[in-house]
Amino acid sequence: MTKLKAGVIGAGGMGSTHARGWAKAEGFTLAAIADVDFPKAEALASKHGASAFGSVEALFASGVEVVSVCLPSDLHRSITEQALAAGCHVLCEKPMALSVTDCDSMITAAKTAGRLLSVAQVVRFFPEFANAHSLVKNGDVGKPAVIRTRRGGGFPGWSSWFGDQAQSGGILFDLAVHDIDWLLWTFGPAERVYAKGLTERGFERLDHALITLRHTSGAISHTEVTWADPKGGGATFEIAGDAGLLSHDSRKEVSLSFRTETRTSTGRPLIPSDDPYDKQIAAFARAITRGALLAVTAEEARDAVAVAAAARESLKTGRAITL
Repeated sequence: MTKLKAGVIGAGGMGSTHARGWAKAEGFTLAAIADVDFPKAEALASKHGASAFGSVEALFASGVEVVSVCLPSDLHRSITEQALAAGCHVLCEKPMALSVTDCDSMITAAKTAGRLLSVAQVVRFFPEFANAHSLVKNGDVGKPAVIRTRRGGGFPGWSSWFGDQAQSGGILFDLAVHDIDWLLWTFGPAERVYAKGLTERGFERLDHALITLRHTSGAISHTEVTWADPKGGGATFEIAGDAGLLSHDSRKEVSLSFRTETRTSTGRPLIPSDDPYDKQIAAFARAITRGALLAVTAEEARDAVAVAAAARESLKTGRAITL
C-alpha cells in the first residue's frame, strides 16, 4: 500500500513531537518539515529522513497530503487555511485560533476544501483524563455536581512568544484551553463563564487565572491555571458526583483514585509506550485512511476557544459572561 505523505509546519518543540508521531503513524510517511528558520527545519528533518523546506509554499509543492500546524497561535488560521486550499488534511495545534471568528473561518475553509480539520487537544488522550471521562459517561460517579481542575507550572521559557498575548493568547488560550476542552467534552456545554486572574495586569510571565463554568447540565466546574508555580508543572482534577469521588494528581505515583461509600480503587494507567501525543496523531491518521470519526472535531475546538474568549472578557470586565 502506498503511504500518504505527512508534513509538519514548525520545527520547534511541538513540531518535533508531531514529527515523531507522523513517523510512527500507520499508512503514513513523514516526508517534509518546514520552518522559516531553515537550519532548524533541516535538523529535525534529518532525524526522520524527511525533506526540509524554508517556506510553507515549498512544503505544499512537495506533494504532502496531510500537515500538522505547529506554529504560534496567531498564525493558526492563515496557515491552516493555506494548507486546506493546497489540498491537505490539517491537524492544528491548540488553541484552534485566538477568536471564534477565526475558528469559524477555518471550519468553512475545511468544508469548502473537502478536507479533514482537527485540533490537537491532547489532554483527551492522557489515560487518566480519558478514563475519568469514560467513568463519568458510564455513570460511575452518578450525577456530577462540582469539578475542579488545576494545571500549570512556571512560564514556558523555551520561547518568548508565549508571553506575547497577541501571539499566544496568554494563559487562557495557551493553557486553560486544555482543561476547558476536556470539561466541555466530559460535562457538556457551558452557559456561563466567570474568571479572575493576573492577565491584563502586566504579569505575563507570572500569569495565573481562575475560571468558573456553569454547565447546562447543572454541574459547576472550577479551573485554575498558572505560570507562577516555581515547583514545576502538574495537572490535577477532582470530580464529585452523588455516587462517588474521582481524583487525579499527575505529581503522585498513584495518580488516579476513585472512591465511593463501598469501595476505593487506585491506578496509574500511563506507561511509557502509551504516549498521548502519538495517540492523537494515530487517531487523526485513522480518520483519514479508515474514515474513523475525528477524536476532536473543529466545532468542539471552536467551543473551547469561545469559552476562553468569554473568560478573557469576564476577566477584563469583572462580569460573568453568558454564552
